[in-house]
Amino acid sequence: MNPKEGGRDMFHTVEDVLRLEGFEGVRLVAGRRGLGRTVTSASLMEVPDILPYVEENTLLITTLYPIAGSREQMEQLIPELGSRGVAGICIKPLRYIEQIPPVMISQADELGFPIVELPMGANLSTLVNLVLSMSLNDYISQLQFRDSVHRNMMEMLLSGAEVEELAEKLAELLQKDIVLLDNQLDSICAALRGEGETGWTIYRREEADRILKGLRLFENHYTMHPIKAGNNRFGFIFVPDSEKSDDNLKMAIEQAALLFASVFFKNYAVTLNQRNFKDVFIRDLLQGKIRSEIELENKMRAFDVSLAFPQYVVAIKLFTDNEVMRKHFYNELIDQNLISKRMAYFYQHIRKKNSVYFNDSIVVIENDQSEESVNEFYSQVIGKLEAEAGENSKIGIGISREVKNFSELKTGYRQAVHAVRVGNILYRDSFISRYSKNGLFELIEQINDTDLLVRFVRERLGAVIDYDRNNKASLMQTLEYLIQYHFNLKQVSEARYLHYNTVRYRANKLQQLGVDLEPGEGLGEIILAYRIYVWLKSIKKME
Repeated sequence: MNPKEGGRDMFHTVEDVLRLEGFEGVRLVAGRRGLGRTVTSASLMEVPDILPYVEENTLLITTLYPIAGSREQMEQLIPELGSRGVAGICIKPLRYIEQIPPVMISQADELGFPIVELPMGANLSTLVNLVLSMSLNDYISQLQFRDSVHRNMMEMLLSGAEVEELAEKLAELLQKDIVLLDNQLDSICAALRGEGETGWTIYRREEADRILKGLRLFENHYTMHPIKAGNNRFGFIFVPDSEKSDDNLKMAIEQAALLFASVFFKNYAVTLNQRNFKDVFIRDLLQGKIRSEIELENKMRAFDVSLAFPQYVVAIKLFTDNEVMRKHFYNELIDQNLISKRMAYFYQHIRKKNSVYFNDSIVVIENDQSEESVNEFYSQVIGKLEAEAGENSKIGIGISREVKNFSELKTGYRQAVHAVRVGNILYRDSFISRYSKNGLFELIEQINDTDLLVRFVRERLGAVIDYDRNNKASLMQTLEYLIQYHFNLKQVSEARYLHYNTVRYRANKLQQLGVDLEPGEGLGEIILAYRIYVWLKSIKKME
């Protein structure tokens, strides 16, 4: 059954109604411009106050008996009906009015509102039933077509058909090209019929994108319907060169969307289940729970994981107190169904890696040849990650040293996480922090006596820390800037957009609080104390 069977897209016009058997002998007396008005129903006008009850696209059929005695109501009728979207009016004169009033004809011509004069022998109830039957027959035809689509596609679904086969079948049933789009409006697959061809050819993601690229799909008439299962939206059914008003098409696509959703949801559930097991394995690797190479090889084979060393562990963290925002961001990075178009480059990268959500960050195990290439890649995408996270977001990326074998992954993970923690203290904005560039922290980490480290910091910087806390000041930040710019006050002023006198005042205040800023052994101890302070803050041993 073709979607056009049973009438013109279910909707008929006044002109279509006038061609029905039973409307012979009628005469259009006004409103020829309105013959294209849609008719979905018909009604008799039997009472004078019918206006509040007349629905849009209704064809009104009447003798005008209810208002025949009121000139005012006769003059108001046509403008009122026109304003309510009524399709037109069929009037049977002579019995209660001698002729259709000239004022009505004039108004109808001006508004493009059809007035049809019925012959003396016309049976008004019969005419109403003819119009209603026409709409009912169309609706029955529409339901039959919907059921045909459902039945044909359900048979394929039960036989194990995938989305590409279902798309091809839908194109055949609708006799139209079909494109399945993901949530970012990129192609999943397309069933397209070339010029002069009788059948449809299926094109998958990359090939479909290439073919559709030059077609300018959204510039012409099209129909698009979401593919949803509960709160999960998997994409859209897109039908180019189609009218949104085509109800047969719309109903068929709604049915097809439910079946597509069931396939997507099944695949999603299987993938999610597989990923959950794989995620547990990767977390075990990062925690050092895999003890032997035999266990490693067995699980790598089971979960289709490849680990060619050397590797680098990368931790990606969004710093925000908004749990909803953070969860959404991590989902977008790890879930293929949600990744946005601007993040496609990043997603294509991490989906080839071993990545997992772990301890409030995304952890990626990179098998690049050098730390520099890892750093270069994340330098390219950190801005896009910021944009994905939202305005005023701060992204931290930590990169471990080279991991030479699977037993070092635990150390690599610890290094990446630590690099993020230190970077969060050192940098106010989004950052990439490489553990290898923080060699002093690696040395400090070897000192197990944290009380000794705290005492060392307190003896040299305690007065500054207390001053900042008691006065809500930021002298420790000033010290950070001074260390960063080699104690050059002018460079600090220019780089941090601070007035030179402000920088000089803060430097003097630091000296008043016992901070030695003069070159020598004392200054070296101050720099070391500040680095230890950053380390202690990163492990939450100092406020």
